[in-house]
Amino acid sequence: MEHDKGDLIYGLDDKPSVKAASYAALQHVLASFVGIITPTLIIGGVLGLGEHVPYLISMALMVSGVGTFIQARRIGPVGAGMICVQGTSFAFLGSILGAGFLVKANGGGPDEMLATIFGVCFFGAFVEIVLSRFIDKLKIVITPVVTGIVITTIGIYLIKVGVTDIAGGVGAEDFGSATNLLLGSLVLGTIVALNMSRNIMVRLSSILVGLLVGWLVALMIGKASMVDFASQPLLSIPVPFKYGFAFDWHAFVPIAFIYLITAIDLPVI
Repeated sequence: MEHDKGDLIYGLDDKPSVKAASYAALQHVLASFVGIITPTLIIGGVLGLGEHVPYLISMALMVSGVGTFIQARRIGPVGAGMICVQGTSFAFLGSILGAGFLVKANGGGPDEMLATIFGVCFFGAFVEIVLSRFIDKLKIVITPVVTGIVITTIGIYLIKVGVTDIAGGVGAEDFGSATNLLLGSLVLGTIVALNMSRNIMVRLSSILVGLLVGWLVALMIGKASMVDFASQPLLSIPVPFKYGFAFDWHAFVPIAFIYLITAIDLPVI
């Protein structure tokens, strides 16, 4: 059955060439960086984790890649068998920051805060693991209407994140300045303009070109710097329990509750 693709380059059942698929995948990965590392930057900035932030960003990206691979390949009963990019969640920000402040109030430093955060998140993950075994039995309660409302609400909430980033990011001294707004508008305008082209490769390049234009302009006006990047190690190796492992019931309960709530972010099939 033939479907009208409208402005789409590829329809639902179309299979792009390896070249086109790889090119689109590269842009998707680059575009996903912001969503993956932003929660880490917010947590690191608010809790004052300082020198630990680059390592945490590296680990967030690595775990995102491993999680996405498992979801796509479906290893045994684990994974969706679909290309579902796994990343960090903004839903956990409040509870994780609360856990960090709890440790800080008791005199703990960055290592102690991270040890507790990782400890309660580790055990909290089992809430969602156990729930996943019964997710099919929740169709009566978690209907498409429920999941649709939840997903729509999350999308609406994340508009604030995009607007905040365009304005300069959380805690920026020049937040909302004309320079930041113009830079963000330039990137957005470039992507929209290229998407209006009739040339398929130009449209496929819109995200990549938009990112490059924004980055180059940011470098020229002093809004971006390669100094800190150059000082970081080329490869960060994961170290189990690098910051220790701790547990606190007061921090665990709200995080476990968020794990329970986020289980309905995805529609029940």
